[in-house]
Amino acid sequence: MAGSPGPSFFERHDNVYLYVPNLIGYARIAFALYGFAVASTSPGAMVLSYALSFVCDELDGRFARMLNQTSTLGQVLDMVTDRVATSCLLATLCMLFPAWHLAFVVLLGLDIFSHWFQMYSTLACGVSSHKDTNSRSRVVRFYYQQRLFMGFCCVCCEVLYLCLYLLAWPQYRAWGVLPLPQTWLQLGGSAGVCSAEARGIPLVALVALAALPGVAVKQFVNVVQLGNAMTTLVQLDTAKRQ
Repeated sequence: MAGSPGPSFFERHDNVYLYVPNLIGYARIAFALYGFAVASTSPGAMVLSYALSFVCDELDGRFARMLNQTSTLGQVLDMVTDRVATSCLLATLCMLFPAWHLAFVVLLGLDIFSHWFQMYSTLACGVSSHKDTNSRSRVVRFYYQQRLFMGFCCVCCEVLYLCLYLLAWPQYRAWGVLPLPQTWLQLGGSAGVCSAEARGIPLVALVALAALPGVAVKQFVNVVQLGNAMTTLVQLDTAKRQ
């Protein structure tokens, strides 16, 4: 139609490597790399960089839909960056909390197993994304269809891991400490476990506790997703033999 605006440069070029969502994905990797590079010396900079990387995870999808620049490269880049960033954060927690390393290793393994099995099973079924809304599992189907709920659970996981990371640093354990009830202090003092530094609940710990329900739901979905993906692969093998 005469007078109608033509497509913008970002919409009309066909270099997938330079798609705006993919450029955001590269920036996301850069933020995460910087965060882990300073993780042992600058906790504030690490958390800020990781948070910026996580924000980019939300922006790339928006721009992909807005500019009609969805691509297989972008989908794989998004998922792999998700898994690698979370794995690196859990590996960092393993080093900071060696007594809890097995729990972090289990969470890391479950995250990778669940998502890679899900991606492979959906690709084998001819679906382009691991966010398969046609899954045989009602739990998985509901989780991926309710994007706000899914985003809430993902944010809760990242918030919990970042809070645990901050709690490894004395300045964040002492920052914004809320007083414990006097009876708790007396019990803790008589048992010799209530030091001057720990006579309260750090605000960071309260945020971590608030994120726990979302984390529990996310891990439950990971388990269900893994089982459903394995069942799908077995059924595909059975169908091929027949």
